[in-house]
Parts: sequence; C-alpha cells; structure tokens
Amino acid sequence: MASILDILTIDRIDEDNFITRVVDPDFPGLYGGQVAAQSLLAACQTVEPSQVPHSLHAYFLRAGRSARPIELQVFRDRDGRSYAARRVVAVQNGEVIFNMSVSFHQPEDGPDVQAVSMPSVLSPEESIAQHAPRGSQDIQLRNAAPNDDHDMPHCTWTRSITELPDDPHLHACVLTYVSDFYTGLIEFDEFPKNPRVASLDHAMWFYRPVNMNQWNLMDWLPQSMAYGRGHYIGHIYDQQGRLVAGLGQEMVVRESR
Repeated sequence: MASILDILTIDRIDEDNFITRVVDPDFPGLYGGQVAAQSLLAACQTVEPSQVPHSLHAYFLRAGRSARPIELQVFRDRDGRSYAARRVVAVQNGEVIFNMSVSFHQPEDGPDVQAVSMPSVLSPEESIAQHAPRGSQDIQLRNAAPNDDHDMPHCTWTRSITELPDDPHLHACVLTYVSDFYTGLIEFDEFPKNPRVASLDHAMWFYRPVNMNQWNLMDWLPQSMAYGRGHYIGHIYDQQGRLVAGLGQEMVVRESR
C-alpha cells in the first residue's frame, strides 16, 4: 500500500498539466477520494501558496482504473485579489473520468462563529479501530459511535499516522482523500443489505484550517434516498470541536444482483 505522501505526489508535465505516479495493478477500481485529492493537489500547484481552497465541487463521470496513471488538466478560470478559481479534468485512456471546480481564498479577518456542535461520541482513545476500506496505510480510522446494526461507521475519527509537512494545501488534500471512505446513508433502515454504490458527485467546504496530523471527527448525516440515488451531508470537527469542513455527496444506491 502506498503512503499518503506518495499518493499526493504528482509530476508536472507543463505549467497546467500533471500526471499521477501511484498505480495499483492488484486492484481494478479507482478510489474516488484518491482522484479527488490528486485533482485538488493539481489545482493547488497553480495558485499562490497563501491562497487556500475554500470549496470544491466534483463529478465522477466514469469508472477509473488504479492500474493506470491519471492525467490532470488544470484550467485557470479566474485570478482575483481575494479569490481564484480553477477547473481540473482527470483523464484516463483519452476519456474524462472526473472533473472538479475549486475556489481559493486569501484568508482575511472577520467573525468566527459556527451553528453546529460536535456530537457526543467516544474519544479517539476509546473508539474502535477500523480498517480503511482501501487506500493508504498512513490513514488511521476509529469508529466513534459503534452500532451493531451497521457494518460501516457513520461517525469516525481520522488522522494521518505519518507526519505531514506544515502545508495547508497538503492537509486539505488529505482531508479530501479520507472524505469519501464511508456514507451516511447506512443510517436509513431501507439501505440495501447488499448494496451496489458509486459516487456521483462530491462537494466540500473548508471553513477553517485543518491539521490532519491530529484527530478529526467525520460525522455523516443522511438526507434522502429515492429513485436509485442517495444524498448525505457531513460535518468535520477537530478535537476542540471547531467545525473545520463540511461535505455533501450524492451516490448511486442499488441492491446487488
């Protein structure tokens, strides 16, 4: 298994084009959080270091393959004094498999408040260790709210056990990487017992700086499931209870044949 730093190392072909390094010939499918994190990283390479991502919106268009590298094409839609906008297109075998829009912001002073509070859950030390569904060996996961009725957790502590450099861009990419591991839809009693799921779209909002060397709590909340699609949102808190990020995802939900 590759390290998270290996996964988040991409080669620059020219000013706005990149290619990923890590391939996994033993696993056919491509983990969605990986291509999302790598696409965000490519966008980060084209803005000023002081500009940080504040939101991203992405669509999964085709199934990717782990055994092949991914070409990442970045389009510089706007560069302003406070905000910059980028689009990233991920290509394999000449076909677009994923695209993402990212907005960057130059941090500024202002009110700092939040309307939601971190749920009362087990501490990281009390929580139950989880194996990552797949992906980097560096990512540690702990089930903060065990439920015997569900195989997957809906509230999870996460961190990188490999020390990450002090780079806000990199920490945002690692958070993006882990954000696609689980789904809040398991909280529905109607969620299929043998599900066949696939991500359709994914959105994230980065409210405050995140430190992925420390524990962060991911709490997924179901919203709707109908017509073969399900939508859930999520809140991500640091150990001090600060809301560092939010997310939303819609996915295909079908019963396996």
